[in-house]
Amino acid sequence: MRFVVYMGCVASMLIAIQASYPMEYIVDGQNPQASDQNSGTTEQPLKTIRKAAEMARAGDSVIVKAGVYRESIPLSNSGTPQSPIRFIADPPGSVVITGADVLSDWKSLPDQLSIYYVEWKYQFIINHKKDGTPIEHHPEDAPIWGRAEQVIVDGYQLVPVGTLDELIKQINQKQPPSAVSKVPNPKGPDTWFGMFAVDTTKKELYVYLSDGSDPNKHRVESSSRGLIFGTNPWMNRNGIENVQVFGFVFRYGASFPQRPAVWLHGRNNLIENCVIEDMSGGGVGVGGTMRHCVVRRCGHTGGGASGDNFLNEECLWEENCWKPINRGWDAGGFKMAWSNGGVFRRCVFKHNGGPGLWFDIHVRNVLVTECAFQENELSGLFIEISRDITVLHNLMIRNGLKAEGPSWSAGGIQIAESINCLVAFNTCIGNKDGITFREQGPRPLETKDFGTIPYHNMGDVVLGNVCASNNGYQLGIWYDNGFFGWHPSEKRKYGTEEAYNEYLKTIPDKIYDPTKQNILIDRNIYYAEPEQKMILYGVTWRPKFQEFADVSKFSEYTGFDAHSIVTDPMFINAESGDYQFQQNSPAWTMQAGWLTAPSDIDKWMAEFLPSFR
Repeated sequence: MRFVVYMGCVASMLIAIQASYPMEYIVDGQNPQASDQNSGTTEQPLKTIRKAAEMARAGDSVIVKAGVYRESIPLSNSGTPQSPIRFIADPPGSVVITGADVLSDWKSLPDQLSIYYVEWKYQFIINHKKDGTPIEHHPEDAPIWGRAEQVIVDGYQLVPVGTLDELIKQINQKQPPSAVSKVPNPKGPDTWFGMFAVDTTKKELYVYLSDGSDPNKHRVESSSRGLIFGTNPWMNRNGIENVQVFGFVFRYGASFPQRPAVWLHGRNNLIENCVIEDMSGGGVGVGGTMRHCVVRRCGHTGGGASGDNFLNEECLWEENCWKPINRGWDAGGFKMAWSNGGVFRRCVFKHNGGPGLWFDIHVRNVLVTECAFQENELSGLFIEISRDITVLHNLMIRNGLKAEGPSWSAGGIQIAESINCLVAFNTCIGNKDGITFREQGPRPLETKDFGTIPYHNMGDVVLGNVCASNNGYQLGIWYDNGFFGWHPSEKRKYGTEEAYNEYLKTIPDKIYDPTKQNILIDRNIYYAEPEQKMILYGVTWRPKFQEFADVSKFSEYTGFDAHSIVTDPMFINAESGDYQFQQNSPAWTMQAGWLTAPSDIDKWMAEFLPSFR
C-alpha cells in the first residue's frame, strides 16, 4: 500500500511539472495530418490558430506555419511578465490571418446582366435602436461608408453603395475606370474597380465590376468576420496581458470605425514585425507596444498601441481613413484619447485621411520624437484638448494641402486648446501652415484625476523649429475668440461694437490674449516666399487679426520670437519643396530643426519595417 501511495505521489508530481513547463504548439493548416484533435506537435499539428489560442497558457508559444487562415481568433488567456504567451509566424510574413472568405457561384441578376449576386448570410450589428431594430453602421451619419462589409476582387476594394436600386443608378452614371488603385477615391468613379451592395433582409450580396465582367472569372473575397484576432472591452472588460505577436499579416476584417479588427485590449501586450491592412473600419488596437509594423489602407483610422505607458516604435501608418467619414469626429492614421504616458519614436505617417496622428481628449505625458509626417490630408500632428505633450526632432512635409472642408488651422504641427506642450527642434516644410495654435476654449473636461479641466492653450513652448516654404503662414496663431473682435455671427446678433463689448464683460474666461497665456515662441527659423505673409495673429474673419511679413515687427507687437530669424531657402529644394540641410545653413548654426532628418523617407523606413511588407 505504501508503495502504491508513493507511486501515486510521483505521478502527481510529474503531472504538475509537465503542466508548469512551457509548451510549444504547432499550427500547420496546410498539413494533411493537421487536426484540432491533435496535441500540437510537429508530427501532429493543430489545424487552427483558434484552437492553439484556447490551449496556450503563460509561457507557452504558438508556432504558426505558412498559409492563409480564414478564422477568427478570440484571446482569453494571459501571460505574465516573465512568461508571456507568444504567437509566432514561421517564417515571418508567411502567415495571413484574414476576415474574408472566397465567394463563388455568382448568378446574373435578371434584366441586369452586368450585376451578379450570391447568397449572403452575414449581418454586422453594432447596436440596436430602442424598438429593437439593428443598427448596421457607425457613426450615425455614415449609413453607407460606416458599414462593416467589404468586397475585394483580385486584391482591389469595391466601393459600397446603399441598395440594389442605388447600384443600378450608379452604373448608369459611371464610366469605365481609367486608373484603378487599391485605395479607391470615393469621389472619383474612374478609380473604382467596381461596386457592391448588401441586402441583409433578402440575404443577398450584389456586385458590379467596372468592366462589366463576370465575377466568376475573378477571385472575389468578402469580409465575414469582424474581430479577427484578440479581444475587446465587451468580450473582456479587463482585457488580456503579456501576449506577444510576431510576424503575421492581418487583413480584410469586417470592422466598424472605432472597432479594430486586431485588438489586444489590456496591458503589456506586444505586436511586432506585423502588417495590418485593408480592414473595413478600424485596423489595430494594442494595450502595450507596437514595433516594426505597417498599418495601411484601413477604411477608417489605422490605430496602434495606446492606453497608459504605451510604445509605438518604428512603424508606418499609410493611406488609412480613405472612406469619407466625418473628419471632425474621428479620423487619421491614428487617433487616441484618454492615454497617460507613452512614446512615438521613429514612426512614419503618410497619405492618411484626416491628420497623420491625432491626440484628442486628455492625452498626457507623451513624447513624439524622430517621426516623419508626410502629405496627410489635415495636420501632420494634431494635439487637441491634451497636455504635457513633447514634440521633439520631427519632420513635417506637405501636410494639410488636400483637405476638403474646414481646415483653417491645419499645419505641420497643430496645437489646439492644449496645456504645457513643448514643440522643439522640428522641421515643417511645404505644409498648409507650418506650426499653428488654435484657440476656441475653454473646453471643460471632466476627469477622474484632475476634476474639471478648462482646456485652452496655456504654458506651451515652441522653440528652435524650422518653418519654411509653407503655403499659408510659417506660424499661425488662429485664435477664434473675442480678443480679436467679433465673429460675423456675433456682429449680426449684437449690432454695434459697444453692445458687443458689453457682452464680452460677461464672459472674461473666454477672452484669450495669446500674450497672457504663458506661451513661449522663440529661436525659430522662418522662410517665406517674397510677398508672402510670414505670421498670422488671430483668425482672418475677426476684425482685429494681424498678418506679419516681418518677424521683428511681430516680436515688437507681441513679445514672441524675440530671437527668431528669417533666412533664405538655402536648405530647400525650390522645385520639389524637399529639404536638405547644409553644414553652413542657419539651421546648423542655431541648432534648429531636426538636423539629422532623413532626406529619403522611403529608404529610411526600409531599414526597420518588415522585409515582407
